[in-house]
Amino acid sequence: MGSRRAKNAKRTVKQVEQGKPEPTMDQLLAKAQELMDDNNYETALQVVTQAVNQDSNNTQALLLAAILQLEMGNIEPAINCLLRCTEISPDRGFEKYMYLGQFTVELESVRYYQLGIDALQRDLEEVKDLEQAAVLKRKMAEAYVAMTEVYLTDCCFENDAEKRCEEYLERANQIDPACPEVYQTMASVRLSQNRPDDARECLAKSMSLWADRDSADLSQIPSYENRLALVRLLLELDDKEQALSIMENLQKEDDENVDLWYLYGWTYHLQSEESDADEKAELLDSARECFKQTIRLAAMQDFENDGLIDHARELVAAIDAIRPLPSNNDKQDSDELANSEVEAEWEDLSDDDIEMQ
Repeated sequence: MGSRRAKNAKRTVKQVEQGKPEPTMDQLLAKAQELMDDNNYETALQVVTQAVNQDSNNTQALLLAAILQLEMGNIEPAINCLLRCTEISPDRGFEKYMYLGQFTVELESVRYYQLGIDALQRDLEEVKDLEQAAVLKRKMAEAYVAMTEVYLTDCCFENDAEKRCEEYLERANQIDPACPEVYQTMASVRLSQNRPDDARECLAKSMSLWADRDSADLSQIPSYENRLALVRLLLELDDKEQALSIMENLQKEDDENVDLWYLYGWTYHLQSEESDADEKAELLDSARECFKQTIRLAAMQDFENDGLIDHARELVAAIDAIRPLPSNNDKQDSDELANSEVEAEWEDLSDDDIEMQ
């Protein structure tokens, strides 16, 4: 299926060279979208580049090109396409501003999110369909949440950081009181204010908005990354049982997420510190296996958080010191971890590197 689509795309790109009628903008964009949905980003970018060459002021083509560049890890060309969109259509099209907010920092990020909210507000004023209006309101609320998170991190030392957080979350709550991310982020703010009881109330409210939804319909519940963030907050509030319950569902969706296995291990490690001798031993064994799985998966993937992996290694060493593995198992595990690192290093070598060697 994917191969046939790629061949069709190549024919689309070469039509002009073969004397065939030039495909329309709509045809090119539809083909690029089809290829992107099929994860064929490189060919999709070729098609959308042809669309941009056909009309360099087409913001839909430029936005799609930016998204494809981001999917391929090409940040700078993506930002250039997004900035070109802002020049052509500064007042319409909120998506470009949301992407720019995500890939910039500090007050510049806040500025782009605000421009996105302004564009959303203009769209909202013209929408009559209630469902479409609800979608736009949710996006506005999520943008205010993103602005709050900037002030919780990059801009936390700004004099008005706390005031800004409260202001943005209040606006988000007014726009979409059923948005779980609003209350979850409010819990983060309350923790930063050393108000753990209020933070618990915020998380309870957040989870009440989606906990009973059909987990098979992922559109009805917060994103995977958002729920991982929820797990971290629950652990900070010492609600380990609830954290484990959420992680079990996350594991069903994706059991190869590095952060998930690290959080599993950290939860078991925390539980071991509060347990009797027999239960402590079992929990430490579970924690060690989770941390080793963290290290294995990180070695197989392009995982960039070296600090997390270093901590997982330290914790494995600490558990080994307390509860050594039998010698055969210990050697087998060490060999597996070493092999996973070698495989990851081998995958990182380019063809040129191999030929030179």
